[in-house]
Amino acid sequence: MIPYLLIPLLAIGSPWLPKENELVQRRNIVRDFDFKDRIVPVIPEKGKKIRVIIDSDMKCEIDDQYAAALALLSPERFEILGFVASGFYGPHGGPTSIDRSYGETKLILEKMGLDQEIPVYKGSHPMQYMYTPSPSEGVDFIIEQAMASSKEDPVWIIAIGSATNLASAYLVEPDIRERSVFFWHGRTQWPEGAYNFNVFGDPIAARTLFDIPVTLVLFDTGGHLDLPMEESEKYVRPYGEIGKYLHDYRHTSAYFRRPGKGFFDLGDIAALLEPDIAKWEVVEAPEVEGNLKYSFTGRKGKILRCYDIDRDATFQLLYDKLKAKYGP
Repeated sequence: MIPYLLIPLLAIGSPWLPKENELVQRRNIVRDFDFKDRIVPVIPEKGKKIRVIIDSDMKCEIDDQYAAALALLSPERFEILGFVASGFYGPHGGPTSIDRSYGETKLILEKMGLDQEIPVYKGSHPMQYMYTPSPSEGVDFIIEQAMASSKEDPVWIIAIGSATNLASAYLVEPDIRERSVFFWHGRTQWPEGAYNFNVFGDPIAARTLFDIPVTLVLFDTGGHLDLPMEESEKYVRPYGEIGKYLHDYRHTSAYFRRPGKGFFDLGDIAALLEPDIAKWEVVEAPEVEGNLKYSFTGRKGKILRCYDIDRDATFQLLYDKLKAKYGP
């Protein structure tokens, strides 16, 4: 048993506690930044290749698998540097969710014959305190790739899970700000508040993401991207091992088989692949209060928001890519 009087001494030296000087330094970097200098992202024109990292809670749902497949089938647009496996909350989430997302990502790559070409890294557990990053090899990978990039040719981090790895990467290395673009699937209740599954998985990271001066695209739509079973059976299942897996995986859950089942994250990839099928607007960046409500104070500069995407065009991109790769 640890003597009672030693507990404070052990706590003082604990690596799990934030160091006050680091907290102050990180907070001051954000507070001292002139947000009039914040970079507003521009979606690269169609046909221009972009370097991306895909940050995904792959085992949480079924839509991430579809999104990953579309990205992997589009090498003319995406140079995929790697995947980061993120965790998720809810009845199927928890401490092992990162490992399960990691395994599912490796499986998708294996079914597409890319498991030896594209690396996968494990991301971070949820942030515990504001301005205190959650470390992981995935965060290190994001920083490494961003620091090897430039303002003229930034790396795009497409995050279709919680904001944990995005927020942590910036807090560890603020110099990635001009060398990266954060493309995050928020699908929030704009302009009321940041209410969404990805937010609830790490509310501190979501609040941090809106607080820091990163180059941010908020993907704020996708709820209408539903896919009936008969459609995926006809246009997905016949094409390759990956097509069979994507459709048949739906049989593992009554929820996945619903006619109105949403494939939300597929929209993020489709919007970057074919920007003309989406609707974009430059908006004032809100701050997110403790209750997750938006506060439009005018202090945080501008971000780019995707507020709509064509449902049929989104799925057609996937169908065409699958057929071109695996069809007769």
